Amino acid sequence: MGTGFGARLRATRQRRGLAQKDLACPGVSMSYVSRLESGHRTPSSQVVRKLAALLEVDPSELVGDRTEVAQDLALAWCEALIAYHDGDVDRAVDLLALLGPRTGGEVFGWCVQWTRVMVQSRLDDGAALLRVADLLRTGWSPGPAVDALVEIQRAAAFRVLGRPNDAVRAARLALDLTGRGGGDQVARVRVRALIALCSELVAAGRTSEAEAVADRLGDEVRDLGCDRLLISSWWVRARVFDRLGDRAAAARCMDRAHELAGTFTGDHDFRCRVRLAWAAIGLRAEDPDLDRIAAGLDEVEATPFGRSCEVTAQAKALRAEVLLRHGELDGCERFARQALDIGGLGQEDRLRCALLLVRVADESDDACRDARALLVGLLDDVAPEAVDPVLWRDVARVALRQH
Repeated sequence: MGTGFGARLRATRQRRGLAQKDLACPGVSMSYVSRLESGHRTPSSQVVRKLAALLEVDPSELVGDRTEVAQDLALAWCEALIAYHDGDVDRAVDLLALLGPRTGGEVFGWCVQWTRVMVQSRLDDGAALLRVADLLRTGWSPGPAVDALVEIQRAAAFRVLGRPNDAVRAARLALDLTGRGGGDQVARVRVRALIALCSELVAAGRTSEAEAVADRLGDEVRDLGCDRLLISSWWVRARVFDRLGDRAAAARCMDRAHELAGTFTGDHDFRCRVRLAWAAIGLRAEDPDLDRIAAGLDEVEATPFGRSCEVTAQAKALRAEVLLRHGELDGCERFARQALDIGGLGQEDRLRCALLLVRVADESDDACRDARALLVGLLDDVAPEAVDPVLWRDVARVALRQH
């Protein structure tokens, strides 16, 4: 019997969507299943065969005589594709070199399916991403830490589909599958799961839960090198503090992410996104440094690499807010409308642009009914739990002025 039988049994059961009671059968009680999963009991070969039959897997998948090696190979493949996705080509090449000729059989088939998931994740199609991720979820698995990566992709799919609670459940399952131990690769997956869970909790408006996860994330990232994962960990903690209304803590975390992004040589689009997030949180500070923020926006707009429409639109939206604070109403209106026309903005950013247009109209004594109509139209579709409470306050002030 290989080590980690309980973890493999639990991961396989969860992938099938079964409870412990669903594995109960003659000679195997629910409490015995619980003790097996916790590692307090070692099953006989007869029990292994019974459980494997109920789970519709080969007994060898539960026994784990090959699972540790398979998981290491699959994790190397997963991390290589993630590194390539993030623009860290050197790391991707190094990880793929570790695989050599050793990928074959079930591992190779799994890796091909994972490649489909990663390619699909670049497209804004949550339903398609969920379908290809579910193919991995219901098939053969190299191990629980790899299953966690699949659950993180499912969480992303649910977020695109507008199902925040399902996204949170998938991210929680990902974290549970990584456990507490494991080597460096498993530790990196655990950090990814914590980042995903933080993000989904914030998007669902469950900030107190997100704060607890952010605290744990702070402990987990201490041994990470300076790469995209570390930058993302600081970024997501900034988002949590921002939602909690602790602007000073959010600014400190975002300053650290911004500093690390300055030395990041991978995905240029990602680096631009970090700078824009830093500028956005900086603008919400009590006394924002507008010149420094404007310089950061200049860096984004001067990046000689292709930028996504979302990055371009966000840069223009933030530039509009800086111009409004300088009293340049015409420039503010022009950039805000350009940001909305480009597209790619999230609900909250669209609301901020609409509010900027309304504020320009108010300060210039222009009735500007189209700006107010735009704001009302956006409010019809917005998910309240996903919006900054301070932004809701600003919307309420507009409504009070209207009446």
